[in-house]
This record gives sequence, structure tokens and C-alpha cells, in this order.
Amino acid sequence: MDGVRCMESVGAGVAPHSSFRSLGPTLLITMAYIDLGKWVVALEAGSRFGYDLVLLVLLFNLSAILCQYLSSCIGIVTGKNLAEICHQEYSRTICIVLGLQAGLSLLTSEVSMIAGTAIGFKFVFDYDDLISVIWLISVVVNLLPYTLSLLDKRMAGMFNTYVAGFTLVCFVLGLLVSHPKTPINMNVMFPKLSGESAYSLMALLGTNIIAHNFYTHSSVVQVQRRLPALTIGSLFHDHLFSIVFSFSGIYLVNYILLCSAADESKNAMAIHFQEAVQLANQIFTNPVAPIVLLVILLFSGHIISMTCIIGSDVISENLFGVKLPLFAHHILPKVFAMITTIYHAKVAGSEGLYQLLIMCPVVQAMFLPSSVIPVFRVSSSRLWMGRHKISLCVEILAFLTFLLTLFTNIIFVAEIIFGDSTWTNDLKGNTGSPIVLPYAAVVLISCASIGFTLFLAVNPLKSACTEVEGLFSSVHSQRDIGKCSSG
Repeated sequence: MDGVRCMESVGAGVAPHSSFRSLGPTLLITMAYIDLGKWVVALEAGSRFGYDLVLLVLLFNLSAILCQYLSSCIGIVTGKNLAEICHQEYSRTICIVLGLQAGLSLLTSEVSMIAGTAIGFKFVFDYDDLISVIWLISVVVNLLPYTLSLLDKRMAGMFNTYVAGFTLVCFVLGLLVSHPKTPINMNVMFPKLSGESAYSLMALLGTNIIAHNFYTHSSVVQVQRRLPALTIGSLFHDHLFSIVFSFSGIYLVNYILLCSAADESKNAMAIHFQEAVQLANQIFTNPVAPIVLLVILLFSGHIISMTCIIGSDVISENLFGVKLPLFAHHILPKVFAMITTIYHAKVAGSEGLYQLLIMCPVVQAMFLPSSVIPVFRVSSSRLWMGRHKISLCVEILAFLTFLLTLFTNIIFVAEIIFGDSTWTNDLKGNTGSPIVLPYAAVVLISCASIGFTLFLAVNPLKSACTEVEGLFSSVHSQRDIGKCSSG
């Protein structure tokens, strides 16, 4: 497991500089937010709705910073990952549902990574055999984690951190260089929502906040609880700075893509693959941009593959109670992602993969409202966090973040059931567009997710119930003592 658990060596500070202790894990986690699907969603949202959704993208990004920061705090203070704590605090049924949601979020991340890299390969080399490209990409991005298993934890951890850092720099600077005329529009303070924008809004939510990363991030940094030379407060500050630094770069890219698409295209209808390619060519005028794009996709794909192995191990062991061998975490998610991607490529070609890239973050967004509840509950628990529990102001921000994810899902469900928008008709198969996920499945998953969210919201942690019972018991004991004294 050394090659896979190499992230723990970075989290433990086994690196040339102490900043790797916080920056290393954050960079590795950040790679899950870098794939072609995220860019496609921003381009489509900007081309269709202009600047209407820019403020909401900022709110989603700030929510992601809060969720990832609290996840890291949980791991640092408790010395346990979030999945371990859920295993202790929730019933087996709740843990299984949380595990299903996190597992599906992880699988859609793998699918988006493979499909996005295949589309990027086709975009750069104009190669028509998508099936062969998918096989090649799947082998290339998944082979490196096997190779790294031959190295020791420290060397593998350092290599992955440098790759992630290089990828993030290329991700941000590459876009700025290839698109020097960055649009800046200050008239974006009031978002305009409609039934047509509900689908893009859900996709943007899923591109900015990823549920399974909560479990992975807390798992990576939990070893820092054993660092005697550092105070927890200093670790909190270091992690907050690293998360804000990394996610600011992600927001900058999303902002530039969304605003550039708004300036280049005024198409109110849903765009398709060829239109997206033309729009990308208008935005990225530098001839080197496609090569940089492919390099970013390959490097980020490697890191995503590795972090998904970590997340799969944590989720299966603690939420499902199943300890799988390492090769199962390597193979099973990859095989599922390959089969899904090959199926859509065979049925609908490039257009099918394009629609798949947009649907993946929508599915991930469906699981967010219930997935953030354990993060906020544990981080505000005095029994788990002690004097490091979050303040009242942060609790209010966490509650607002929960409402933001929940209301976004409610708007989506209301539109998909009662609305008559273009994307709703696409899902129903009324327009002839490729059907990535059946309409009934989308309705069932989204409604079930909201129902589970409401159920989880009214079910406190077991430790909170025990604390209340102990408090009542103490009060009754004091009353009994008082009665005996007066008698």
C-alpha cells in the first residue's frame, strides 16, 4: 500500500519544506476539480446565460473552500477520517447510503476524467477512433499509480505533489497566456435564475464541490494529529491558506471561461460538441494551448486516479464495512468508468461523451446536501473537536452552505418534474439528443437524495444524543440529592 498511501507521507510533513504538510495534500485534492468536464460546464453556462451565474459560481467556490477546510480540521483534530467518524456516529443503514453517494461521486469523477481526456485527445490530434483512444487513456492515466507502488512513500509523495503543483500552475497560467484578453465585468452582482438555467446551475455546483473529497482529504491529513512539534492552530492556518490559494486559482479559471464564453457566444440554446469546439477555438487562440490542455488532462488524470484509490479504500472499509484488497480499488472503479465511457462513445460518439461530461457533475451535485451534513455536524461537535469546534459564525456559514446546496437541488427537481425547459425535454428524449442517463433515473436519484437529506438533517450524531442524556441524568441526580437534603 506504500505507493498508494504516499499522500500520507506528504501530509505528515516528510518533505524538504514544512509547507508541503498543508500545501501537498491540498494540491492533490485540488486535481479532482481539474478535468475537461469542469471546463465544458463553464463554457456552456457562459455561452447560454452570460454573466447571470458568475456570482453563484463564486458562492459555490467559497462553499468548497469551507467544506474542504472543515474536512481537514476534522482529520487533524480527531486523528480519524470522516468516514471512520460516520461509522461510529450513524447507524449502518445511514452509513451505507452515505457510502453509496460517496462511491457514485467517486465513480462519476473517474468517468469524467477518462471521457474528458479522450475528448481532449480527439481535440488535439483530430483522431476519430474514440474507442481506441479511451483504451489508451485508461491505461496511461492508471498505469502510473502501479509504477509508483515500487517507490517508497516519501519519494512517491514528493513526485505526486510536484506533478499536482505543476499541473495547477499550467492550469491557471496556461489559460491566462492563451487568452490574454481576460474579460472583467463588474455588473454581475444579481444572478438571474430560470428553469433553463437550473441544469447548468446544478452542473456548476457539482464542478465546484465534490462529496467524496471530504472523506479523502480528512484521511490524508489525519496523520498530522501525531506531529508533536506543531500546534493545531498553526496547522489550521496553514491548511486554510493552502486551500484558499488552490481554490482561488480554480475559481479564476472558471470565471475566465464563463465570461469568455459569454462574450464570444450569445446562443441561448444548449450547445453541442461541435459548437463547443468552435467556441473553444475562439477563446484559445494560442497554437500551443491544445498541447498544454492535453498535458494538464493527463497529469490531473493520474492524480485523480490515485486519490480515487484512497477514497475508495476509506469509503468501502468504514462506510460499507468491507475491506477490499488494493488491486480491487485499482481495478473496479476504472473498469466501471471505462465501460461507461466506451458505451456512450459507441452509442453517440463525441456528442455522447460531451453530454456525459456535463451530466457527471450534475450527478455529483445531487449527493452534496446530505454529504455536507456529517462535515458540519462533526466540526461543530464539542465531543469530537473539543476546544477546536467551529465558532458560531462558522456554524452560520456552514448552515448557509447547506441551504445553498439544498435549494439548488430543490430548484433542479422542481424543474425536472414540472418544467418544460430544453434540457428537461432532452432528458425525456423528446429532442433527439443523446440520453446519457434515463429521465426516470434522474428523477429517482434526485428525489431520493433530497429525502435522505431531510432524514439525515433531523437525525443527530449518536454522541450528541448521549451528551444530552448525560446532561438530563446529571440534572435529575442533583434534584434527587436536593430532595434528600431537604427531607
